[in-house]
Amino acid sequence: MFTGEEKAIMRYVETLATDPDSFDDAAWADLRAHLSEDEIVELGMFLFMNLGFHTFFGTLKFYPMFSPDGRLVSQEESERLYGDRPESLQSAAAE
Repeated sequence: MFTGEEKAIMRYVETLATDPDSFDDAAWADLRAHLSEDEIVELGMFLFMNLGFHTFFGTLKFYPMFSPDGRLVSQEESERLYGDRPESLQSAAAE
Protein backbone atom coordinates (compact mmCIF):
# COMPACT_ATOMS: atom_id res chain seq x y z
CA MET A 1 0.00 0.00 0.00
CA PHE A 2 1.41 3.39 -0.95
CA THR A 3 1.03 6.59 1.02
CA GLY A 4 -0.54 9.69 -0.51
CA GLU A 5 2.94 11.20 -0.83
CA GLU A 6 4.29 8.13 -2.65
CA LYS A 7 1.31 8.11 -5.02
CA ALA A 8 1.77 11.82 -5.79
CA ILE A 9 5.47 11.23 -6.50
CA MET A 10 4.69 8.28 -8.80
CA ARG A 11 2.16 10.38 -10.73
CA TYR A 12 4.74 13.18 -11.04
CA VAL A 13 7.46 10.83 -12.27
CA GLU A 14 5.18 9.05 -14.75
CA THR A 15 3.81 12.30 -16.16
CA LEU A 16 7.21 13.98 -16.48
CA ALA A 17 8.63 10.88 -18.14
CA THR A 18 5.79 10.42 -20.63
CA ASP A 19 4.00 13.73 -21.21
CA PRO A 20 5.47 16.65 -19.24
CA ASP A 21 3.27 19.23 -21.01
CA SER A 22 0.18 17.65 -19.46
CA PHE A 23 1.32 18.39 -15.89
CA ASP A 24 -1.28 21.02 -15.05
CA ASP A 25 -2.11 23.27 -12.08
CA ALA A 26 -4.11 20.52 -10.37
CA ALA A 27 -1.16 18.13 -10.62
CA TRP A 28 1.14 20.79 -9.15
CA ALA A 29 -1.28 21.40 -6.29
CA ASP A 30 -1.44 17.65 -5.58
CA LEU A 31 2.34 17.40 -5.50
CA ARG A 32 2.73 20.53 -3.35
CA ALA A 33 0.32 19.04 -0.81
CA HIS A 34 2.97 16.38 -0.11
CA LEU A 35 6.37 17.93 -0.93
CA SER A 36 8.17 21.21 -0.42
CA GLU A 37 9.35 23.27 -3.37
CA ASP A 38 12.93 22.15 -2.66
CA GLU A 39 11.87 18.48 -2.69
CA ILE A 40 9.98 18.94 -5.96
CA VAL A 41 13.03 20.55 -7.59
CA GLU A 42 15.35 17.83 -6.28
CA LEU A 43 13.06 15.07 -7.51
CA GLY A 44 12.64 16.75 -10.90
CA MET A 45 16.38 17.23 -11.36
CA PHE A 46 17.08 13.61 -10.41
CA LEU A 47 14.38 12.39 -12.79
CA PHE A 48 15.48 14.42 -15.78
CA MET A 49 19.16 13.64 -15.22
CA ASN A 50 18.35 9.93 -15.28
CA LEU A 51 16.00 10.25 -18.27
CA GLY A 52 18.73 12.14 -20.11
CA PHE A 53 21.31 9.43 -19.43
CA HIS A 54 18.82 6.76 -20.53
CA THR A 55 18.11 8.61 -23.77
CA PHE A 56 21.81 9.23 -24.44
CA PHE A 57 22.78 5.59 -23.86
CA GLY A 58 19.92 4.54 -26.16
CA THR A 59 21.45 6.54 -29.00
CA LEU A 60 24.68 4.60 -28.47
CA LYS A 61 22.83 1.27 -28.66
CA PHE A 62 23.91 0.68 -25.07
CA TYR A 63 22.12 -2.48 -24.02
CA PRO A 64 21.05 -3.39 -20.49
CA MET A 65 23.79 -5.03 -18.43
CA PHE A 66 21.35 -7.56 -17.03
CA SER A 67 19.14 -10.17 -18.64
CA PRO A 68 15.42 -10.28 -17.79
CA ASP A 69 16.20 -12.99 -15.21
CA GLY A 70 18.84 -10.79 -13.53
CA ARG A 71 22.06 -12.32 -14.88
CA LEU A 72 24.95 -9.99 -15.73
CA VAL A 73 25.49 -10.30 -19.50
CA SER A 74 27.83 -8.92 -22.17
CA GLN A 75 26.62 -6.34 -24.68
CA GLU A 76 26.59 -9.07 -27.35
CA GLU A 77 24.39 -11.39 -25.30
CA SER A 78 22.17 -8.49 -24.30
CA GLU A 79 21.70 -7.61 -27.98
CA ARG A 80 20.67 -11.22 -28.68
CA LEU A 81 18.21 -11.10 -25.79
CA TYR A 82 16.72 -7.67 -26.49
CA GLY A 83 16.89 -7.57 -30.27
CA ASP A 84 18.64 -5.30 -32.74
CA ARG A 85 17.60 -2.19 -30.78
CA PRO A 86 17.55 -1.62 -27.02
CA GLU A 87 14.09 -1.64 -25.47
CA SER A 88 14.22 2.10 -24.81
CA LEU A 89 14.66 2.80 -28.52
CA GLN A 90 11.93 0.34 -29.47
CA SER A 91 9.53 2.11 -27.10
CA ALA A 92 10.45 5.52 -28.50
CA ALA A 93 9.95 4.32 -32.07
CA ALA A 94 6.49 2.99 -31.20
CA GLU A 95 5.41 6.39 -29.91
